[in-house]
Amino acid sequence: MSSQGAQSVLQIYRHILKAAKYFPSRKRDRIIAEIKAEFRANKNLTDPKKLAHSWAVAERGLSDLQAYLPQGQQGDNISLTLKGATTGVE
Repeated sequence: MSSQGAQSVLQIYRHILKAAKYFPSRKRDRIIAEIKAEFRANKNLTDPKKLAHSWAVAERGLSDLQAYLPQGQQGDNISLTLKGATTGVE
């Protein structure tokens, strides 16, 4: 993975963790631990199809979690664009 791709993954990872802190659940700590474990499990992916799938899952998860952000933080610019091997692969 290029350094730009790695930066994008790190960026979405951080945004997901920040958004997960606001998720209204008694199991929030466990959910955050699972997010971290999922990213660690996929850190060495090289297959473009698997990368694209993992990226789509991460984007969808971030989108879902953003619904729980406090009013003032929903406008933060958390939009990411991944360029490279995963673009256009389904």
